[in-house]
Amino acid sequence: MNIQITSRHSKVSKQTQDYLKSELGNLEKFYDRMTSSHVILDIEHINKIVEIIINVQGSTVNAKAKSDNLGKSVDMALQKITRQLKKFNQKMKNHKMVNIKDIQVPYNEESLSQEI
Repeated sequence: MNIQITSRHSKVSKQTQDYLKSELGNLEKFYDRMTSSHVILDIEHINKIVEIIINVQGSTVNAKAKSDNLGKSVDMALQKITRQLKKFNQKMKNHKMVNIKDIQVPYNEESLSQEI
């Protein structure tokens, strides 16, 4: 998975970048068809905003968190994106296609004779 980290208004430490990369790599256990991810770290005067955008098979999953601490914002955004990926994975598993050969139609001779 391609991981891109963007920082606005400040530089982010190598330690924070490594933490983000490892945590985003761990998200693959919830949904393994992620193609790329983009993390935006916006550091304002008081608020630290983290936005995670993950491109999955044909869709995009977003999570945004804001707090006064960058580490807390990162953890909150990771919790949100984890929850969304689990839900997305469950939707994909429940939406299975049925083979037309497996569909059984009830056969009733009386109804066929009445229609003709």
